[in-house]
Amino acid sequence: MERFVERANLPENRVSEVIMSDYKPLLKKELEIMGIRVQVPKRLEFVEGSESYHADMAVCHLGGNRFFYADEIDETVTAKKPLLNVCIFGDNVICNIRKAYKPLIETLEKGGKRILHTNQSYAKCSCAVVGENAIITSDEGIYRVCMENKIDVLKISVGDIQLDGYDYGFIGGCCGFVDKNTLVFSGNVKLHKNYEDIKAFAGNYNVDVVSLSGEMLYDIGGILPVKEFL
Repeated sequence: MERFVERANLPENRVSEVIMSDYKPLLKKELEIMGIRVQVPKRLEFVEGSESYHADMAVCHLGGNRFFYADEIDETVTAKKPLLNVCIFGDNVICNIRKAYKPLIETLEKGGKRILHTNQSYAKCSCAVVGENAIITSDEGIYRVCMENKIDVLKISVGDIQLDGYDYGFIGGCCGFVDKNTLVFSGNVKLHKNYEDIKAFAGNYNVDVVSLSGEMLYDIGGILPVKEFL
């Protein structure tokens, strides 16, 4: 028996299904070995390269069976308009209010979420959710927003995360929970220069960090847990 993950990005039990790009087939295989189904997002027609299959570009999970899908909204998602790239954790939502999809923000506000503005349009990419009130980011603007709003935040260095076509990728784009206490990474998190800090910060919330391969971390657009076992 399974159910939808009620709190976006924060499962309570062992995850049974995630939404994730299959750009790195080895990662998909590793999750499937763990008994997790991998749902690959529909390709974004107006986004180039590997980003066209990024989950954090193609879908926003609000929790439960509530989703916004890029191919179902009345605006076109492009690399310059990542309309659904908002980070939801606990009662918080970090996003660029001016660029996020307005009906999505309105829905979140009606649901009682606290909307926190940042100039970073790729908010979900830029935030690794660790707890209801805790994230990891390399983005200075997001870091300031968290500090101003009493959100526990670890600021890490830029780099050590690959993304084809760019100098580097983002921490939120290379991880996701597979159960309440296990955050998996799309590569070897030990190769990140801030690994010890990441491990310790996650440990503060009884979260283990686990590597899915021995390669350098790669921004695959996040690993979104959407269903879990009862």
